[in-house]
Amino acid sequence: MVTNRNSGLADDKHAEALIDELAESTSDAVKKLRNHTRLSVRVKVYVDPASLSERTGVRLQGITGDISSGGTQILLPRPLRIGDVYQIAFDRQEFDLAPVYALCLRGRMVRPDAFEAGLRFLEQVTLPTTGEQQPARSIV
Repeated sequence: MVTNRNSGLADDKHAEALIDELAESTSDAVKKLRNHTRLSVRVKVYVDPASLSERTGVRLQGITGDISSGGTQILLPRPLRIGDVYQIAFDRQEFDLAPVYALCLRGRMVRPDAFEAGLRFLEQVTLPTTGEQQPARSIV
């Protein structure tokens, strides 16, 4: 057994703080912290790295799960790198929104061939109005 000579009250408080932080990271808590109303909108999106030097000509195509003026959730055939910035272009015939830059905040594998990504737009956008918008639900 390995012991830490410096263990004690300070480490216990640190561990408690980490556990409290994890408890606050539930999906319900995260939803309460959102600043923008999310709408359930299923449209085609095209994802490219924001840096022109990283564009290889291979563009990812996915579909939105939800969108707000602050960000979007998308489903893709490959994962995005968390912390990287991407240019997101929407199918303008389905959803008239100009391409936007977004930071990938989270990602997870849904199936071996499907990956979810949560992205925050780098600037707030004004969403077009469509008659098909509904309160957001999970895309999985």
